[in-house]
Amino acid sequence: MRSSDFFFRQRRGFASAFFAILVLCAGHSQNSSSNASQESLTLTVSDAVKTALENNVSIKRSEIQLGAARRAKKTSWNSASPMLSVGGALSKANENFSENYTAYLQGRISLSLSTNLYSDIKAANLKYEAGEISYEAASRAVEMNVRAAFYNLLYQKENVALQQQNLETSREQYQMNLRKYLQGTISQIDVLTSQVNYEKNIPLLQNAQITLENDAALFKKMLGMEQDARFSLQGDLDEIVEIFKNEKNGEFSFFAQDFLEDAEKNNVEISALKKNIEIAKNEILSKRFSAYGPSLNAAWTFQPTWVKTPAAGTSGPDDRGVGSLSVTVPLDGVLPWSKSANLISDAKNSLEDYELQIQDKKTEVRVNAQSGIRKIEQLLATMRTLQSSVELAERSYQMISEAYNRGSRNFTELLSAQDSLEQARLNLKQQAFSLAQEILNLENLLGVPFGTLLQFKSNS
Repeated sequence: MRSSDFFFRQRRGFASAFFAILVLCAGHSQNSSSNASQESLTLTVSDAVKTALENNVSIKRSEIQLGAARRAKKTSWNSASPMLSVGGALSKANENFSENYTAYLQGRISLSLSTNLYSDIKAANLKYEAGEISYEAASRAVEMNVRAAFYNLLYQKENVALQQQNLETSREQYQMNLRKYLQGTISQIDVLTSQVNYEKNIPLLQNAQITLENDAALFKKMLGMEQDARFSLQGDLDEIVEIFKNEKNGEFSFFAQDFLEDAEKNNVEISALKKNIEIAKNEILSKRFSAYGPSLNAAWTFQPTWVKTPAAGTSGPDDRGVGSLSVTVPLDGVLPWSKSANLISDAKNSLEDYELQIQDKKTEVRVNAQSGIRKIEQLLATMRTLQSSVELAERSYQMISEAYNRGSRNFTELLSAQDSLEQARLNLKQQAFSLAQEILNLENLLGVPFGTLLQFKSNS
């Protein structure tokens, strides 16, 4: 193959790849220009959490459910409220239709009281308290997801920047090798290798940008923002790296034990199970009241009545109302095979099941917390290794930069050293993101406010 033919073929390949980059950049430029008229919102992690707690759909749904439970609690006594009714009737006999009729108006008030009134009021209160716990659990789940998504976006932005830099470096390398080949100083295989390396970096950049856009869309959804809204993040994963910069082996486990002691008291799932046990005990009481408790029924009716007959003429109004008072005591609860007795046994079984669940949950929380602490220690050990790698890459870049200034290294080698340094820094930030995510999981298990462990380490 003649060098001129190869040169033009490489130029066409380069032009095609460069055109793909232009199309990609144009798409992002168009998205940016379409949103230029909108004001960009700057968010810290605290701002993001606050926005999500105000606008997230899951939180709003939990608020509706909690409001319904609050309303039921306030009116739980309504079974003791009297029932009022009014009515009237007119009837005529077929025989002597115009002369025979009976008419009356009626007003009635009735009241029913049973021992279940106490258990019903208590059940409404317990249900409201359980709703408060559910609302707290929903709020904590949203906050944890928002914080994790925030840190993830910080990492994805760094990854896109690195992929852009890698693409530019590989393009410089390809162009330089093409010039050297035309000058006859390197072989054709070296040019083809650099071309493949350059074109391989194009989809890597595209994938990184698509991942960032998809994650940003999910982040907006969690915050209850419009999808065309613009935002920027104020924060850096280097802050997490700095907090644990001088962390010694085993130090995190030592201070985390203080929070572990209160995990059973603070964990939301354990709190929910404790409330379920209270509800189950009240349910047993309610079934016993239904099976053995007496009920009182009282009613009074006022009924003025008018009657007309051919013999007696018109009479009335006569009060034909009545008053009644009755007491009922059920007896089927004493029969062990009765439905009421079975309902009591079922309620007892539910209580036993919740007691087993809470014992298992307490063990699960402690085991998972200890596992999370060990995983954090492992992540911290890896982070210390990555910090050493960053220091080594910085030293290597400094040496190559000095050699480049003396003329003993070329520009492509300098760019390659810079890429290696940025990759080492990105690896460290990725580890910081994994560490932040694991700390969030641990804080959720321990039931402490999110950010407590990072704030504690930062202050110490």
